[in-house]
Amino acid sequence: MAQPEVFQPISIILNESNYRLWSSAMQRFLQARKLWKYIIGDAQPPHFSKTDDDNDDNLHAQYQSQLEDWDSINSNIITWFSNTSVSSIHSFFTLFETAKEVWNYLVERYSSVDGANEYQSVLELYDFRFEPHQTLTDFYNKISNLWNYLAQFEPTWTCPTDTTAFHAHRDRSRLCHFLLALPPDYEHIRASLLHRHPLPTVGQALAELRSEETRKKTMVYQHSQLVLATPVWAPL
Repeated sequence: MAQPEVFQPISIILNESNYRLWSSAMQRFLQARKLWKYIIGDAQPPHFSKTDDDNDDNLHAQYQSQLEDWDSINSNIITWFSNTSVSSIHSFFTLFETAKEVWNYLVERYSSVDGANEYQSVLELYDFRFEPHQTLTDFYNKISNLWNYLAQFEPTWTCPTDTTAFHAHRDRSRLCHFLLALPPDYEHIRASLLHRHPLPTVGQALAELRSEETRKKTMVYQHSQLVLATPVWAPL
């Protein structure tokens, strides 16, 4: 059964800083469609050798059909690469004939900068702080983006026990980063959260902090209403 045409197979658009995220998502897509063999070189274009056999015409027709199929898939993959990358990147794809060559070009071009990108993101994470007039939701979304980006550099665990232990350690570190970045007026909640056993998740901590945020906004509003309602007496 023929698979439906796909214009943009993944939502991530490759730019100068997200190669690992893009390549991981694209690899999963190609593997799901059983097309990863075109990238690793297991699916080579068909080869035709002319002989004196009477069936040469039939063999040549089969070869042409197989070559068209191979070219179609190869071109589709390159098109997917182009449709999920910025123009400054996919403009170079015309230099290559096969999807494998394009993939290898991207590996060579972007793998070497991963260390610098990881370092920069770690630096941003440790310098990250809650900004004045920022909501907790905005704050959480921004720090989550840093966490998600750094997650692509984490090792892949084959043992379920190791996976569970690593995720527990990562969640604990994220909670510490999250609470560390909060302003001093949340200190009483921060202290309460850190003294619990077991430690709460980031999601649980965020829920409590949002309640405090709402309480503060309510108090500010009530105070402003009280000030407005207070009569101003003019001097006699």
